[in-house]
Amino acid sequence: MKVALIDIGISKKEIGDRMDVQHFSFVNGEMVEKYKEPEEEHGIRCFKEIVLNTRNVKLKILDMNISDGSGIIQIFPMIAAIEKAIKERVDIINISLGLTAYSQELYDICEKAVQNNVVILSAASHKNTISFPADFNNVICVNVDQKQTEKIKTLNATTVSVSMKDYIITENGVEFDFSSSSMACARVCGYFCDILGDVSLNDKYKVLQKKYNIRLYNTDSIYRDNVLEKSEIKSILSNNRVAVVLFPEAATENINKNMLHENIVAYYNYEKGSFCTFADDRETKDFEVIMLLSSLYHDLQFPSAIKEKYKDYQIIYMGNFLKENNNTYLCDYNKYKSSEMTVLEKPVIAVAGLCSGLNKIDVQIALLNRLKEDGLDIKAISNNPLGLLYNMEVFNYPIELKFPDIVYSINKYMYLTEVNEDVDAWLINIGGAIGQVNNLNAYNFGKLADAYFSAANIDVAVMCVNTFVDVANLKLQLANLYKHGIENIFIVLSHNDIDATTMDYRDGLQTYYVDEEKYLQSLRYLKENVIEKVFSLEDVQKGILYEDIIEILS
Repeated sequence: MKVALIDIGISKKEIGDRMDVQHFSFVNGEMVEKYKEPEEEHGIRCFKEIVLNTRNVKLKILDMNISDGSGIIQIFPMIAAIEKAIKERVDIINISLGLTAYSQELYDICEKAVQNNVVILSAASHKNTISFPADFNNVICVNVDQKQTEKIKTLNATTVSVSMKDYIITENGVEFDFSSSSMACARVCGYFCDILGDVSLNDKYKVLQKKYNIRLYNTDSIYRDNVLEKSEIKSILSNNRVAVVLFPEAATENINKNMLHENIVAYYNYEKGSFCTFADDRETKDFEVIMLLSSLYHDLQFPSAIKEKYKDYQIIYMGNFLKENNNTYLCDYNKYKSSEMTVLEKPVIAVAGLCSGLNKIDVQIALLNRLKEDGLDIKAISNNPLGLLYNMEVFNYPIELKFPDIVYSINKYMYLTEVNEDVDAWLINIGGAIGQVNNLNAYNFGKLADAYFSAANIDVAVMCVNTFVDVANLKLQLANLYKHGIENIFIVLSHNDIDATTMDYRDGLQTYYVDEEKYLQSLRYLKENVIEKVFSLEDVQKGILYEDIIEILS
């Protein structure tokens, strides 16, 4: 946790070696990294109260000394300090100070902090009068109530109170309790360091809303009443026990049983020639719907013997099948028509690939598992039908892409989701490839990827590449990502390579599994020849990629 203490300074003598403190002072109209000895103890006492009331061992304090020596708090140093705190990417700003005059500039900089997921705490007036920034609707006001027994009590949507009966100070050898809203503010700051530091990535205001019913501001309600349409396949999954048949067959071996949709109860065992439960692998017919899920690029013919054997069941075909498909049941970009862009607030992780068959879905599932283990509400999107196993929103891969309509549609869907659902972050698996491989395998010339890159502010891109990737071509493709403003790009080396004999196939490239020795050779070569950080699939499964992503997003 990173806390900015905007006050009249913290003495180095009081800090010692026990705490990471960075000192700033207001000099010539701006906050600069410079230590200034405080003239009073107010900031020191606030600092001690924060530290005493948190267990967070990774706490860093930014000492923002806004004193000009006059003893009067000025508005422009406070504004400059908040601006600097935002640039320093702090988590919490503690302002145990206040001004009596309203300032639009001060309000606007507080709003900027809120929009950057920074929590501002400010002390209420001791005289029950107006005090800014505490009385802004985008700042948490902290009051004192010596009668309350609760650790923190929520008074209204933007105000909390604490008891300070145990806060004892000594002056002239006499001890007495001190009911200061300044110290109360610092105490709550310490509490919040623990609450907000429990997970690596969070929407701080959602956490505070859940725990204390604090509601500082509302997202634009322009689309709040515009209901998100549920895809038909989601309704089927919600109302039926479902057995699945997976293509390719090998996909069955890689299923993460702990993440399955609660109504997906069985899978087709090719060896036994029957359906078996996920729970204990016993044969079963206890389901209502059979769902065929193909992640293959080319069209499949479903085995007629299976079809005949289970003819009494509803059978749904998702993916590419000859003569049969129910892909209209999936989400459709065209349902979210719009002619304008909206600002998305949540972090976005995008998984893309140089072609199909490069373990994108495996990378997405591994990241999704880690994110959910950290208690995060993740909205996962995929064009791969296998995503249905894990309660992802699966979109039908568009045969035709019309710009800019597809960009507006993706943006509107994401905005509606952020407004109407609990979302901490997005995890998107972009179907196809980020560019054409050849004239027969164009993958819509990478335009679906371009649409996502334009519609959403991609914070992290994970690029899946084939084992014997052409580095020169890879660099050209990565340049497209940088062109879209994506600064954080990681590369995952697939264990699959393109089967050269299928390069001229009109129905999609095929891949084959590369042996371990050749894979490791390719891994070393790639790490030596690209500037981006390269990960193996084993690194992904161990959570190493996840840790790097979280470090960036945090």
